[in-house]
Amino acid sequence: MPRRRTLAFIVWMALAATALRAQQQATVKRNVNLRPSPSTAQTEIRTLQPQELLTVLDANPVEGYYNVRTSRGEEGFVWGRNITLGSLIAPMVAPLSPAGEFAFNLSTCPPTGKAKDTSGVLKKLSAKSDAELRNMAKRFVPGAVTPQPLTLADFETLQTDINSAFTNAANHKTKFEPTREALMNLALASRTVSEGALVQFVGFVIDAKDEHPESVNCAGQDGKDIHISLGNRTTTEWHGIVAEMIPQIPRPTGWDRATLNRLKKSPKPQVLVIGSLTYDNEHLVNKNSAHPNGTQPKRMSLWEIHPITEFLRRSTVVVSESLMLKKSLGPPSISALTKGPSRP
Repeated sequence: MPRRRTLAFIVWMALAATALRAQQQATVKRNVNLRPSPSTAQTEIRTLQPQELLTVLDANPVEGYYNVRTSRGEEGFVWGRNITLGSLIAPMVAPLSPAGEFAFNLSTCPPTGKAKDTSGVLKKLSAKSDAELRNMAKRFVPGAVTPQPLTLADFETLQTDINSAFTNAANHKTKFEPTREALMNLALASRTVSEGALVQFVGFVIDAKDEHPESVNCAGQDGKDIHISLGNRTTTEWHGIVAEMIPQIPRPTGWDRATLNRLKKSPKPQVLVIGSLTYDNEHLVNKNSAHPNGTQPKRMSLWEIHPITEFLRRSTVVVSESLMLKKSLGPPSISALTKGPSRP
């Protein structure tokens, strides 16, 4: 079956109603180690930072330790005195993948987002509307551990698929409602990839800028994304892709526009970006510098890494790994870098 026909007929069942048990949320109030067991006997998985959100898997502590899951899907134990327990919540069903969860910060700004009406009042978006489902995609953190590597050519192929199956994304926007199932199981050579998959890209920073207030962040009430243009060493924004850091995932030192823009200066360090694959059909493709597409963001594909869950640079200093500063990777080879970061 041709690739463009596959797009239209894939059936995805993740939107089916699922009964989920209410769980308790917790917030890290001071640096605390996530451990594989309720003791200090084993090496920690990683150090959690203040304001990181956790899901409490068992309300009954063991020797003072709570069994928790992080927003990245890591499970382990944390010392109870270093976290603040919150109220019970009912987890939302991911519309994109059977494994994963939504990045969440303010209770007043759900993953579905909110937009201002004509009176300037924040309102919920229509249920299962294109805007609501797209916002959920942009706040989705995959549960997978090993990312799929994607190249610029892969991002271009995925965009060509959308153009062929629907309409040219440089001229028209395609709405995906009441589901985004058409963005699942897209063919790439001998494999498939779906929106919501954990992916990685190795390349260079072209530019970084703070986004304007958007409905995904409740018109700025919950902060703003950082928009990062990525490509090859000599790529311009017109022929690059976009990745975004979102405010709902804690940003350590280095996850800011000024630091990111230092990475575009010569000699450019190579970067490794990991996160969720998302299709940003809110915009149009804008890749022709001779005929700019209005004020649309410059890029050759609407497929992007959004949100970013890990960001590293190839040098003796790592900007961030696993949402925190890490020690030197050394100068890794390209083959070692593309395998993804090592876990503490």
